[in-house]
Amino acid sequence: MTSLLEDDELAARIGEALIARDAKVAVAESTAGGLISARLLSVAGASRWFERGVVAYSGGPKRDYLGIDIEVIRQHGAVSVEAVAASAEGFRNTTGVDFTIAESGIAGPQGSRRSPKPVGFVLIAVAGPEGTVVREHQFPGTRVQVMEQIAQQSLEMLAELLGA
Repeated sequence: MTSLLEDDELAARIGEALIARDAKVAVAESTAGGLISARLLSVAGASRWFERGVVAYSGGPKRDYLGIDIEVIRQHGAVSVEAVAASAEGFRNTTGVDFTIAESGIAGPQGSRRSPKPVGFVLIAVAGPEGTVVREHQFPGTRVQVMEQIAQQSLEMLAELLGA
């Protein structure tokens, strides 16, 4: 069985692009539970361009570590364009890095009691010097499969932004 972290060409391309820009990235994860950071850190030399990663699963850590105004979550919900964009932008501001990834979603197997969003619904934001891009996704599969798809799509979004 091949590990998800073996020979991660996409993460390596991201690292090269960040080095070329003399830039750093930080990752604010929720639903992916650390998989995005793990993929980036699987690349030898990642310490040159990976600043930090945090798993902020509930509102308090999102406020404390990501710099998000808790009112954004109260008004729009944790799985909203507003909250995910605020997480990416807030984390970029608090860390001082060039690029951040933030994500939130419903991994399942049950949906949220407070939200009509279905299992597999995910929002991913990438913030950089040119602004913030947020994309909505509906991923199929088990909880772990959703988490893996979040990690893959997050890295693809960052790579696209970097031209990697």
